[in-house]
Amino acid sequence: MGPSLASKADLPSFDEVVYLPALLEMVKDYESTKTLGLLTISIYLFTMSLSSLIWGVLADYYGRKPMVISGFGAFILSSIGCYFSPNIYILLIFRALQGCFISVAVVVGQGTIADIYRPNQRGTPYGIFYAFFFAAGLLAPALGGVVCQQLGWRATFILVTTISFILFISYILIVPETQQYTVICTYQSQQQITLIESDQVSKPTLTNPCAPLSYLIDSTIIPYISVLACSYIAVNCSALLVPTELAESPYSFRPNKIGLLFIPIAAAFLIGSVVGGKLSDLITMKFFQTSKLLEGRMIPGLIFSILISIGLIIYAWAFQYGTYILIPILGQMLAGFGQAASRPGVISYVTVKYQESAASIIAANTFVQQLSTAIVLTFTVQIVQVIHEGAFFTTLALCNVLTTLAAAMIICRKLISSRSPEKKLLL
Repeated sequence: MGPSLASKADLPSFDEVVYLPALLEMVKDYESTKTLGLLTISIYLFTMSLSSLIWGVLADYYGRKPMVISGFGAFILSSIGCYFSPNIYILLIFRALQGCFISVAVVVGQGTIADIYRPNQRGTPYGIFYAFFFAAGLLAPALGGVVCQQLGWRATFILVTTISFILFISYILIVPETQQYTVICTYQSQQQITLIESDQVSKPTLTNPCAPLSYLIDSTIIPYISVLACSYIAVNCSALLVPTELAESPYSFRPNKIGLLFIPIAAAFLIGSVVGGKLSDLITMKFFQTSKLLEGRMIPGLIFSILISIGLIIYAWAFQYGTYILIPILGQMLAGFGQAASRPGVISYVTVKYQESAASIIAANTFVQQLSTAIVLTFTVQIVQVIHEGAFFTTLALCNVLTTLAAAMIICRKLISSRSPEKKLLL
């Protein structure tokens, strides 16, 4: 079941950017603008953010598997619609539908991990989940660049449809229902027994889809979600600008070469995600296994988060001055490693804290990061044209440092407070 779960993580990010190396060619075919071209990505993220709230509530109430089957089926149809879109406005509609339906994979995939792994063992599976998520999103341009070069940019949607259908069938055949209440009720009904654990799991209720937003005013959640959202905005905007930067002077690369340059970036994301997950579990089991301080598992990730700001500054100023290509790519790799490594600890923390509403809390996080990224990305081209890459990404780097430091200070204060009673008892 693990590989099947992880494979669901790759599709949303893969579909988001698979045609990115040929973005300028798509714009020329439609006789459109670069702004509208990037809008096909930002609207995808925007509808992902809104629909994630609905999928989270429905998955917590009806179960994980029915929601994934429904969402994947509709996603396949919308992908076919993208292929046949006669103009960029119809493409925008189908891209919006794609985002609506594929967000179920992000929400339910992470909720399923919370269902089947113990609290002190979630960092590693979340690390693997995000390794697939980020690596697919950055390997997609490499594969998409080759497909675009040989068959045209529309062929990327046939590729997405084919992959989606294979994953759809594999999910139906391999992955069982994991929602805890449903699993317990089904087992009790089949075995004609009553489990002791049934008293510990309450019956889910169908809540308002906006209910997960209440977590965003929770002072024990919002500082850490803010770290993820800020880093997600910065790293995604930088990654999505790479093809347009490389397609123009002084680089003027072809789509297939642009795609190949995403491979080392993808490797950095993949390694960072696995390392971050492993360290989150390691520090939890070694120092916080018997402690009530759940936030301790986030410490390694917050340390790695500083790499995001360093990488963004290198990336931005290198592109602004047209330096040797390996320098901005190295900056993107540092930023990607930091972003991927910081994520597993935070997601592990929020799902441990709100176990029975795991899908809903994941939906709230997805909503914040996708919506904020969609808004910033919509205006990124115009902002960069005015203040250039250096100032724009330095600002994002500063925001990342501030949110990381704020979260670190909160954890340090709680760590000191948790140790004070122990010292008093010893005295």
